[in-house]
Amino acid sequence: MGRQAKGPRLHFRPARPDKRLAAVWVVRDGQKETSTGCGEGGFEQAQLFLADYIAGKYKPPEQAGDQPSRPADVLVAEVIALYSAEKAPTGADPSAVKSRLEALLEWWGDKTLADIRRSSCEAYVAHRKTQPIKSFTRSKTPRLVTAQGARRELEDLSAAIGYWDAEYPLTRRPKVTLPAKPEPTRDALTRGQAARLLMAARGYRWESDRWRRLGGSAAANRRHLRRFILMGVYTGTRPGVLPKLLWSESPLQAWVDLDAGMIWRRGRSEREHATKRRPVVRLPGRLLAHMRRWKASDDRVAVSQDSGEHAATKRRVKPDQRPVTVLHHGGRPLAGRIRTGFEGVVRDAGLDGEVTPHWMRHTCVTWLMEAGVSVWDASGYTGMSPAMIEKHYGHHRPDHQAAARRALR
Repeated sequence: MGRQAKGPRLHFRPARPDKRLAAVWVVRDGQKETSTGCGEGGFEQAQLFLADYIAGKYKPPEQAGDQPSRPADVLVAEVIALYSAEKAPTGADPSAVKSRLEALLEWWGDKTLADIRRSSCEAYVAHRKTQPIKSFTRSKTPRLVTAQGARRELEDLSAAIGYWDAEYPLTRRPKVTLPAKPEPTRDALTRGQAARLLMAARGYRWESDRWRRLGGSAAANRRHLRRFILMGVYTGTRPGVLPKLLWSESPLQAWVDLDAGMIWRRGRSEREHATKRRPVVRLPGRLLAHMRRWKASDDRVAVSQDSGEHAATKRRVKPDQRPVTVLHHGGRPLAGRIRTGFEGVVRDAGLDGEVTPHWMRHTCVTWLMEAGVSVWDASGYTGMSPAMIEKHYGHHRPDHQAAARRALR
C-alpha cells in the first residue's frame, strides 16, 4: 500500500546552526514549503496563515444551474476550506476548531467526499490514536490522541459537509461514522480533596502521612493554579474561559467587575453560543474577597518580564506592565489551557490522576445540588442547561426522589 498523501499542514522548521535562517513555522504542501513568517511562539498566528492558505488554494466549484454535485467530484479539502473560512471563526473556540481541521486535512485533504464511509472513518480513528497530541509533541512521553479526540474531529468533518451541502447541494450527503461515545463521568471533589488540591497548589507535596514543603519557587509558579481552583469551584466557570479573564472591561473577552462583584464570562460584544452559555455570575463574598486581594497584589507588584530571571524574584513595575489577566504566570497571560501544571498539583496532592481541570466545574454543580439549590438557579449560575444538571447531578439533591421515598414509608 502506498504512503498516505498529506494535505497542507504546519511544520516547525528549526533555525540553522549557521543562523542564516531563523526558526519559523512553514506550511508544507507536498514538496512545497511556504513560510508563515511566525517564529516558535507564533503557533496561533501560523494556524491563521494555514487557514488563509487553504482558503486560497481550494475554491468552491462553479455549479451549472441548480444541478447538485456528486460526492466524487468534491474534494474534502474544498469542504474544509469553506468551513474554515466562514463557519469556524464564529465558533466558541475558533483556535481549537482550526487545530482539529488541520488534523483532518492531513488525512482527508487529497480525498473526495465519496471516500468518506464507515471503513475510512474507522481507519482515521486508528491512525489518530497513534499520533501525539500537538501540545505534547516535545514532551519525553507525549500523550496520544484518544478515540474521543478523533471523534471530536470527525464531528467537525460532518459539520463541514453539512455546511457545504447547504450552499452547494450534493446528490448524496456522505455519512461520517463516529466512535462510540462513552457515558460521561460527572465526578466531583469532596471538600477534603479540594483542600488537598489547594495545599498542593500552595507548594506542598503529600508524602505518606505528612505535607512536605517544596522548593522556594514552587508556590510562586503555582500561584495561577490556586486562583484557578478557587474560581472554578466557587463559580463553576468552564476551564477554557478562566485563563482569558481580564481585570478590566473588554468587548471581546471575559472580564471581572470587582466594584459590582461580578464576572462577565464573555465580552460585551461577544455572541452567546447556544451550547456553551456564558452568563454573568455574581461572586460569593469569600471569593470576592480573594479576588480583591489578588488585584491589589497585581497592582503593587508583578513578576519580572525578563524570562531569564528567577520566577520567584519580584520587582516593582510601571502600571502598564502589570498583569492584565487574573490568571498569569510570571506576569504574562497563560499561553494555553490549564494542563501540565494542574497535573503536577494533582500528583502532589495524592489524588487520582483522573482529576482534570473540568472537575472544578463538576464540583461546583455537585455542591450546589447537595446544598439544595434549585436546578433553575444552578443553571443560571453556572451556564449549564437545566436538562444537563437534572440528568447528571440531580441525584445529589437532598430531595431527590423524595415523593417516591415518602410513598414507601
